[in-house]
Amino acid sequence: MDRRSFLRLMALTSGSTMFPTMLRAAGTPVMRRSPNDRINVGLIGCGGQGRADMSQALASSNAQAIGVCDVNDSHAAAAKQDVEHRYASEKASGAFKGCDTYRDFRELLSRTDLDAVIIGTPDHWHPIILIAAVNAGKHVYVEKPLAPSIAESRAMVDAVRRTGAVVQVGGQQRSSAYFQRGVELVRNGFLGKITKVTVGLPQGRSEKGGPFITPLAPQTPPPYFDYDFWLGPAPFVPYYKERCDWNWRWSYDYGGGQVTDWVSHHYDIAIWAMGLNGEAPVEILNATAEFGPPSPLFNTATKYQFQARYSGGQIIDVLPGGSVRFDGENGWVDCSRSGVLYSGSNIRNAIIPSDGFHCGITGQSHMENFLSCIRTRETPIHPVWDAHYAASMAHLANAAFRSGLARVKYDRGAEQIVGEPSANALLHRAYRAPWVLPA
Repeated sequence: MDRRSFLRLMALTSGSTMFPTMLRAAGTPVMRRSPNDRINVGLIGCGGQGRADMSQALASSNAQAIGVCDVNDSHAAAAKQDVEHRYASEKASGAFKGCDTYRDFRELLSRTDLDAVIIGTPDHWHPIILIAAVNAGKHVYVEKPLAPSIAESRAMVDAVRRTGAVVQVGGQQRSSAYFQRGVELVRNGFLGKITKVTVGLPQGRSEKGGPFITPLAPQTPPPYFDYDFWLGPAPFVPYYKERCDWNWRWSYDYGGGQVTDWVSHHYDIAIWAMGLNGEAPVEILNATAEFGPPSPLFNTATKYQFQARYSGGQIIDVLPGGSVRFDGENGWVDCSRSGVLYSGSNIRNAIIPSDGFHCGITGQSHMENFLSCIRTRETPIHPVWDAHYAASMAHLANAAFRSGLARVKYDRGAEQIVGEPSANALLHRAYRAPWVLPA
């Protein structure tokens, strides 16, 4: 009996929409019509990063794109064109039709033939869509950071654990040989006792079309863009085209500036190497931030630095820069997207033992790791719970910046800032009606 006939039979006895969700939530591998069947994938959020993620899925023999969704019709049309051009090149006719477009992500998630979704929306949409997706029995590739608040990312982790969905977070540096090399050197003790960890993060705001430092006039949204849906749970504000697409990340209503934008890259590598990826810091120290130049649209920190201290006494320095450096008693290693620098040949030529710590994948893209894990039910290289703790650090730092505090203490069990009510309030977000976080 093939998959379609089997599901039709089960629909007669257990409910056609309930059964696939229960099946996947129980941790059973996705059922296939044949061993050569591809994983049916949809894209939600068809901006630049979403389309880049989808391009990796299109390149995989494991995936088949069947739908794209965006509140901006022009973005959805461009993503649909990407899909059809890619698959048309595989056909003798040079033509392909078979990718549907949607404005409402819930319509895409309702498809029973959909196995997985890529979430490439602005950050403030990640929690609602991810929880809705895993509740619908879908696996998820979600862009970083995981969520704009600690409470939301905690709810996401709980939903993923409850449903058993495979979820990969888009911190692609975990799949980079450069960063894996640094992690393995630290984890296997080649540097000796680690004496200092320095994470360099970008500063400023890379405003596209700006900088926007003069008053701008509110505009009318174009007919192809559902601006109210784009805002979703965020507060209502007048429409400015300069706010949307790329530049939303410089407002706390939708993102968190460079800190949250890069926390799942360089900082995540630091805590992965130190074995701290399963916990949040207990304190943010020596935090300083600047918020200029002023803009009518953006309010995140443009210059900042701080330290994050963990329960074991480990301290990670976050400074302006673009790499992750580990200093140890036996030498140092510095990892960036350009390569790896070593203190000497003894570190450069170190060979990781077969029984030592290995990062888990070699020669496999971040997307391919996600697709493989859907079939094997293994944990992806960047699981949602690790992303929760990395993002927690960024939210704590932003709370310190916004409160003008040099130091905040954090109760990891309660996931609350201690003794500073105004700073603690910044760890939570109120939703605009009628949007609520799914249970």
